Amino acid sequence: MKIIVLKENLKNGLDAVERSISDQSSLPILKNVLIKTENNKTLILGTNLELAVTHSMAGKIFENGSVSVPFKIFTGLVNNLPTERINLEKNNHNLIIKTDNYEAVIQGINSDDFPIIPKINLTQYSLKINNSLFKDSLSKVINAAQFSDLKPEISGILIDYQIESIKLAATDNSRLAEKTIPNNQFSSNLTQNIKLIIPLKTAYEILKTVGDNGDLEIFFDNNQILFKTDDLEIISRLIEGNYPDYQQIIPKEFVNELVIDKNEFLNSLKLANVFSGKNNDVRLKVSENKKTLEVYSANAGLGENKYLVPIKSNGTPISISFNLKYLIDGLKSYDSEQIILGLNNNNKPSIIKSEKNSLFFYILMPIKS
Repeated sequence: MKIIVLKENLKNGLDAVERSISDQSSLPILKNVLIKTENNKTLILGTNLELAVTHSMAGKIFENGSVSVPFKIFTGLVNNLPTERINLEKNNHNLIIKTDNYEAVIQGINSDDFPIIPKINLTQYSLKINNSLFKDSLSKVINAAQFSDLKPEISGILIDYQIESIKLAATDNSRLAEKTIPNNQFSSNLTQNIKLIIPLKTAYEILKTVGDNGDLEIFFDNNQILFKTDDLEIISRLIEGNYPDYQQIIPKEFVNELVIDKNEFLNSLKLANVFSGKNNDVRLKVSENKKTLEVYSANAGLGENKYLVPIKSNGTPISISFNLKYLIDGLKSYDSEQIILGLNNNNKPSIIKSEKNSLFFYILMPIKS
């Protein structure tokens, strides 16, 4: 292998595969990145056996081939090289890096030992959606998920394809977020409903590496899913199991449903965070005249604070406590100036939704004060 690439292109490729490189693995090859030429393209590949990322970059190819070298050493050199043009050349299993005034040799491992990147068998069925739209939808729900060894199905994001729409959902059993994408915003040749659970790490990889421009194609089979753009492929295992049937917990009625300015409410919560106790809780109390919402937090060692936020209320006065971080996460997912807060008694879920957009909601369970 002998190629010339631009530093910026090489750096972008290494950044794209970084999350797929395993630091903790006992297999040295999984700490490596694979560089190879194929079909007049230069590819950078990384895998941890659960997630594999392939990035395609422009470059001038003089000799085809492949080489596998430790990711950390290689990316450390590339990031610190002062020149734009970089020569890469394979010598046995080693990689020679040259610029006008610099040369280094990185000891590699036989590239034949690099794990085979899996392929999707069923490529005749796919979804196509705008990159930015999918990433924005994913970012709205991802905070509601959590890593769990005991319940692996909630360690991921549900993709619920229903022909007329795609629903993305995430939950950690204390909160739940759902975003609906109507079928006029994507294209598909799928003829039946299907549910897939992608690992949380894969979702974060999509948010980090997929650009905002262009379209994202999604392919899948029984065990794997592929996200593909013009210069990037992310292939991941799917999480086995059934996602929780969360539809039954979506509240339909509320003790009080109020309209509140999102930014002022968010600011009151950030102030409350300074005095939040060890349970990270905040108490919300609708006043007797139903015109203000009291946001209260206290810490025995620091003090207490109270903030009154104007509201429009439809219901009875209520006092309820929530996890402060979860509440802030939910509010940050909304773009609208005003939000609707549907409150229930201590044993029932509450909901945050938008006045103008019914395609997203965030459900939150209360905590004991």
